[in-house]
Amino acid sequence: MTSVPDGSAVDTDAPSPSLRLVTIAVVFGALAGVVAGLTYLLTGLLSDLVWSVSDARWYVFVAILVGGTLLAVLRPSLDASTIDLQIAESADPRAVRWRRTAVLAAAAIVAVGFGGAIGPEAGLLAVVAELSALVSHAIARNHAEEQLIGRSGSAAALAGLYGSPPGAAAYDDDALSPPKALPFLAAIAGFATFLATVRALGHGGVDLGLPAYDLDTALDLLRAVLPAALAAVVAYAYLHARPQVAAALGRVGTPRAQTLVGTLVFAALATAWPLVRFSGHEEFVDVVELADESAWFALAALALAKLLATAICVSSGWLGGEFFPLMFAGAAAGAAALALVPGLEVTAAMASGVGAATAIGLRKPLAALLISALLLGGLGLAPLMIGVAVAVAALRAFPLPEGMRAGAH
Repeated sequence: MTSVPDGSAVDTDAPSPSLRLVTIAVVFGALAGVVAGLTYLLTGLLSDLVWSVSDARWYVFVAILVGGTLLAVLRPSLDASTIDLQIAESADPRAVRWRRTAVLAAAAIVAVGFGGAIGPEAGLLAVVAELSALVSHAIARNHAEEQLIGRSGSAAALAGLYGSPPGAAAYDDDALSPPKALPFLAAIAGFATFLATVRALGHGGVDLGLPAYDLDTALDLLRAVLPAALAAVVAYAYLHARPQVAAALGRVGTPRAQTLVGTLVFAALATAWPLVRFSGHEEFVDVVELADESAWFALAALALAKLLATAICVSSGWLGGEFFPLMFAGAAAGAAALALVPGLEVTAAMASGVGAATAIGLRKPLAALLISALLLGGLGLAPLMIGVAVAVAALRAFPLPEGMRAGAH
């Protein structure tokens, strides 16, 4: 038994949930997957609309300024919000504040659509939180069922986006335990309906574009340690830089002013190097091309620039997730390490870097492994595991300050 904020008890250790609870988890998970899929497509449509106008550098600057101005208008209606906080709040649909959540959803969609260096998680979770509150009000008989609906919704939305039901179920506390059986069922249902929705409407799903390669030898796995180490350094640099960026922006003044200043800096960075825009999961092909050109310095610089852009975005009101930017930066850092281990396949180097950067950046090694393994489509599984192992060792050897650990965003 565990207690919840209102003092009631929830039987999280029940070995056999009732048919009603299973039905709620599966049916609502499926519904949340559809809604998350539609939200994802809407975000993509906005992005296509914004970025189909021109590829010119001046337009990059102008488009980001327009997006940042819209976010500045919405910013006073928002509290500080992160993906971890959204997931935690989703466990209590009764506490959902309708206007705030609606504005959060709009702001998150704008942030992604106008090229923010963040993932689309925030918008999906906000829309599904609204749905959870509506369904809870209609069918929940007690607080335990309300919590189940909220947790099932967030698990389903993330499962669809990440393509990983176990990764979505593990995301909140980096664990897969028996009490998560129902959210895991919801995640499976949400993954299936999310995929069906986006494919039915003509979207092909995520293809990272990594080249196939031969099975790993023991020497390859040993060589994969170096890309993981370089990606770990980049992720640690991000975690130490992000609060510094937030502190610098905090000295600017009001939240609205912080958004405008942060937008100006991000727009300048993106104009100089357009690859730092967007979440990064559709730009893996650019990393492969740079590796083919032996542009090792450019790859290392790109990894750092990407995470600098992400730090600026998340610190200035561009709402979104960090997983995909970390994944991209880890892949770029891993590929840069090929300068020192030229015999390693580029896919193995990138996979190793992805494992290290996401595990450290999120401070959630299990969730990072479960999500990355399925997003990579089985390619580079062994190097990916090497990367996560390096990250676990690094987190134990170089622990982060309390405020930078998992859940303390």
